[in-house]
Amino acid sequence: MKKLVAVFSFGLLSLSATGQDLHFSQISQMPLLLNPGATGMMDGEMRASLQHRNQWIGSGGKFNNTMVAFDLNMLKDQDFSKGFLGLGAFFFNDAAGDGNYGKQSGSISLSGAIPMGRGGNHVLSLGLQAGFASSNINGQNLIFESQWNGTTYDENILSGEAIVPSYSYSDVSTGLYYTVDGSNNTFAGKSKSKFTAGIALFHANKPTLRYNIASTERLPRKLVLHTNYLKDVPGSKVQFSLDASQFFQGKHAETILGGMFGYKLNENGASAGSNSMMGLGLHLRSLESLIPSVMIQRKGFRFEFSYDATVSYLRKSPGAGSVEFSLVYTYFDQGLFKGGRIRK
Repeated sequence: MKKLVAVFSFGLLSLSATGQDLHFSQISQMPLLLNPGATGMMDGEMRASLQHRNQWIGSGGKFNNTMVAFDLNMLKDQDFSKGFLGLGAFFFNDAAGDGNYGKQSGSISLSGAIPMGRGGNHVLSLGLQAGFASSNINGQNLIFESQWNGTTYDENILSGEAIVPSYSYSDVSTGLYYTVDGSNNTFAGKSKSKFTAGIALFHANKPTLRYNIASTERLPRKLVLHTNYLKDVPGSKVQFSLDASQFFQGKHAETILGGMFGYKLNENGASAGSNSMMGLGLHLRSLESLIPSVMIQRKGFRFEFSYDATVSYLRKSPGAGSVEFSLVYTYFDQGLFKGGRIRK
């Protein structure tokens, strides 16, 4: 009986998730999914990332999200006196449950950035994102109430469900991204200080979803508000960051806020990519999950591991909790199509 309740519970969770976007906990590691305007907006020239999330790890089901992304900036000059472009792309794969419900999507992002103020410390970027997604499900692996014969479930009984095994749709998104870089060079090295904020609208065209032959629904637009502040503590090897993100989609809302403290193991003022650092972080998602994380950074690579500890009533559900990891590489040397080196 407990097994049947668990199957039913996870079925409800998967159905409720159809009205929402897939998401990660490590929001700072997924700029292209957070805001198209963030494309190419990094302290370097090129960035490649891999992110994977395993949800409900003890449930016995398969709830996996994987994303691969790449972006770069172009035409950026040495003194930040001119506008520049960002170009990026990502591929996303999601697999969930016994029905092996899957979603594969790919998008291309293009951003245009305009430096403002003396020295180009203020940068405003507008991004556009266009992509294509496909969804599929194996209905033969699912069981329904109509297949209960009074004693057990009988797979030979027709469920009467007219499931669409696969469909596809196009998707369009846009966003504004604002950066204030207050970093400066000191005798001891580079003292880093940066503030970012943005607003983005995903699924602007409200794509049509088709799970059942007899009906369709529209994917609601998603509004994202986010901000991040990163600062080196003067006279120390400590760096901290604070971030907050708010998501609105249909009737659903989600808040993620928290921060991370890092300790620099070594530092080279000539290049941010030469720094080595370890860090510990903690985030809270909508009074539902506490998310501790650990991070290590070295020579352009950044690895982060986190665990979602469910603190809401869902903690009583079998298998509550999720693990996630990300690996990001940022290239800090001379980039493509540039008139000069980027400021470190």
